[in-house]
Amino acid sequence: MSSGITAPASEQAVRQHLSEMLRWHFDKETGSPFWVGHREALPFDPVADIHTFDDLRRFPSRVNELRTTRVEDLVPRGLAHEPPPSVVESGGTTGSPKRAVLSHTRMEQLVDMYCAYVPEAEGHTMLSLFPSGPHLAGNWQRRWARRLGVLYLQVDIDPRWVKSGIGTDLQERYTHHVLAQARDVLRTQRVGHLLVTPPLLRRIARSKELAELVRATVRVITWGGARMTREELYEYAHLVFPEAGFFATYASSITGTRALLRRSTAADDLPVFDPVGPELFVRVVDPHTREPVPYGARGQVLMHTVTRDMFLPNNLERDLAVRVSRGEDWLGDSLADVVPLSEFEGSRVVEGIY
Repeated sequence: MSSGITAPASEQAVRQHLSEMLRWHFDKETGSPFWVGHREALPFDPVADIHTFDDLRRFPSRVNELRTTRVEDLVPRGLAHEPPPSVVESGGTTGSPKRAVLSHTRMEQLVDMYCAYVPEAEGHTMLSLFPSGPHLAGNWQRRWARRLGVLYLQVDIDPRWVKSGIGTDLQERYTHHVLAQARDVLRTQRVGHLLVTPPLLRRIARSKELAELVRATVRVITWGGARMTREELYEYAHLVFPEAGFFATYASSITGTRALLRRSTAADDLPVFDPVGPELFVRVVDPHTREPVPYGARGQVLMHTVTRDMFLPNNLERDLAVRVSRGEDWLGDSLADVVPLSEFEGSRVVEGIY
């Protein structure tokens, strides 16, 4: 799997990956009931007629069906001889949670990517302030710690409870509850690597005690799950926690694919995320035409996930971003200054703490 740091695959290699994955997902011997059963309803042949990632716009988006589909129907039959996959759930930001399956192999590939992206994590005890339970974050982070041979500490977080309309006062109390647990860990343990969501990092940065505890021992901060502005990233990385390296990823919460934050030092640089391909292909588009907006313009994020575990094409995400070129050799777009929509598919978008 590409680490997102190495040179991009050739166009021929990308087309070969897409072709192989389409055959895998729509063949009765290897595909899931979810896609094999849908093949006859398509007005085209997904194996013969789809040649490029942009062709994937011809597919209907079925991502919302993941809220109600039986998880057994999502498992590709080609995985039958492997250990049962993990079932992961979304944060429920725009309604009831979506469910997906990720194989042991895919989980290990995700860990491979993080090891390559954040070599500074080696040797540091981790503290995770990310959702636990059925969410992917706590699952792969624990595997990452195990791979590195470091200890893993975690505060129990339920992001859906925070997003359930409980009101500002109770949200504040829940955040205080989470940070009180984090304070206890930071006071008593030597944490070198903090995994944290931006809403929680904002609160840590504003607390004199918590900020001092983080500065004392933390040398790596990995963030994700919500927006961080250019100004905040510069402030935290250069002024509040100058001894720590900052790393982040962006992606759908259930796909096991990621876009990686570029390393930057300039105050006026926007946070830019480069998708790891060819498993994740991204376009920044006009939501009405689904055509790419000009480079430097803001549009809606359109994602195509194409892995052995999961085929999720043509999904408009709940985020807006500035379209950034990855260079002539890369296929797809990079994303800058990602911000959530205020409303998506008729639902109000609530970020909460994740």
